Amino acid sequence: MTTQDPVSAQTNSDKLNAPRQRYLYLVAAIAQGGGAIAVQPFAIRMMSAEEWGKASFMLSLIAIALVAITAGLPLALGATYFDPERGVQKARALNGFGSAGSLLLGAIAALVVVVVSGASGGTIGWLYLFAILSITMHGVSQMNLAFLRSEGRAGSFVVVIVLATVVGHVFGLASMVVFAPTAEIYLGSFSIAVLAAAVLGVALTKPAAPFSEPTALKLAATMALPVLPHSLALIVMQQGESVLLAIFQGEAVVGRYNAVMPFALGAIAVILALGNVWQAVLLSLRGESGEGKSRVIQREAFFVAFLLTVLVSGAATFATYVLVDKPQPELFQLAKLFPLVGVGYAGFLVASSQMFAIGRTVWMSVITPVTAVAMLAVAAIPARSGDLFAVGIVKVVAYLLLGLVFVLIARRYGRELVDLKAYLLSALASAAVVILLLLTPVSFGWGLALLAAGIVVAGLLGVLYLKRSRRA
Repeated sequence: MTTQDPVSAQTNSDKLNAPRQRYLYLVAAIAQGGGAIAVQPFAIRMMSAEEWGKASFMLSLIAIALVAITAGLPLALGATYFDPERGVQKARALNGFGSAGSLLLGAIAALVVVVVSGASGGTIGWLYLFAILSITMHGVSQMNLAFLRSEGRAGSFVVVIVLATVVGHVFGLASMVVFAPTAEIYLGSFSIAVLAAAVLGVALTKPAAPFSEPTALKLAATMALPVLPHSLALIVMQQGESVLLAIFQGEAVVGRYNAVMPFALGAIAVILALGNVWQAVLLSLRGESGEGKSRVIQREAFFVAFLLTVLVSGAATFATYVLVDKPQPELFQLAKLFPLVGVGYAGFLVASSQMFAIGRTVWMSVITPVTAVAMLAVAAIPARSGDLFAVGIVKVVAYLLLGLVFVLIARRYGRELVDLKAYLLSALASAAVVILLLLTPVSFGWGLALLAAGIVVAGLLGVLYLKRSRRA
C-alpha cells in the first residue's frame, strides 16, 4: 500500500468529512436522484406512450452512462489529487485530459450517427444526438466534479449537479409545454442544461493542458484502463435487460418497465452523491485506516444503503401511483424490489474506491464483465415471456453479487480495506425488509401507510445511528 504522513491524511479526511460537506452532498443526492422523479408524473401524462418509451429509454441510457463514466478517470483523478508529490497539479492535468477525451469521443459518436443516418437514407437521429451530447457533457462534468470534490468545494459541486439534473428536467418539461410534448423536445432542452453545467464546471476548475503532466497520465492510465471493460459492463448491467425486453416485447413494455426504474437509479444516484464524501475520504487515506476512520466510513455507507431500502421500498407503492399512469400490479412489486440495487452498488463503491486508493484496479476488468454476461444470459429467459418481475429479480441479484465479489477481492489486498460483515448485514437486512413489503397489498391506502412507516422507521434508525456515532 502507498503510505503518507498520518497527520496529513487525518487533516485531509477531517476536512472532507465535515458536516457541512455531508449536508451539501445530500442536497446533490436529492437533486441527482429526485430531479427525474419530480418531473416524471407530468411528463408521462403529457407524452404519448410511444414518445414516453423513447424518452425514458434515452434518459435511462444517460443515467447509466453517468454511472459508468464515474468509475474510471474521475476516480483516478481523485486518487492522484492526494499524491504528496505535486498531486494538485497532476489532478489538473488529468481534468484537462479527461474533459478533452470526452469531447473527442462525443464528436466521433455524433459523426457516426450522422453518417449512418445519411447512408441509410433516413432522417438524422436527433434523439441519439441529444443523448450523445448529454453523455459527452456529463463526461466533462464528472472530471470537473471529481476535482471539486477532492478540493472540498461542496457548494460549487452542488451548483453544477443541480444545473445538470433538476434544471435540465424542468427545462425539458417547460419546453414541451411551449412547443410540443415529444421526446426530441424534452431531450434537446435537457441536453442544453447539461452543456451549461459542463461549461460552468470547466470555469470553476480551470483544467490544465492534457499532456502537461506525462507521469500523471501514465499512472492514471494504469489505474483507469482496466476500468474500461468494467464501465462498459456497468452499462450492460444498467440497461441490458431493457434492451432484451425491447427485442422480445417492444417499446411499450420497456416504457412500463422503465417507469419504475427510478427506484433503482434513484437509489444508485443517492449512493453516488453521498459517495462523494466516502470516496474522497477513502482516497485521501490511500489504503490506511486513518485511526479507524476508514472502517467508520465503510459501515456508514452500508448502513445508509439499508436506510435507503427501508425508505424507498416503503414509499414504493404510494410513489408508483404518483409516477405511473394506471400501473399494473407487477410494477408495484418491481418498485419495492429495485432499491436493493443500491445495497449492491454501495458494496461496489466502497471496495472499488479502496482498490483505486492502493492502485490495484486490474480485477475490475474481469469481475463486472463476467457478472454482466451472466445477468443477461439469465434475464433473457423471463424477458422472452415478458415476466417483468423475474427480470427485476435477476437484476437485483446481479448487483448484490457484484458488490459481494468486489468486497471479497478488495479484502485480498488487506482485510481492513472493506468490512465484509457490515456489507452482509446490510444486504441481508435489506432483503428481509423487501421480502416483507412484497407481501403487503398494493392499494392506495396501504401505500400511504407504508410511506409513513418507512419515513418513521428510517428516521428513528438514522437518529439512533447518529447518536451512537457521536458517543463512539
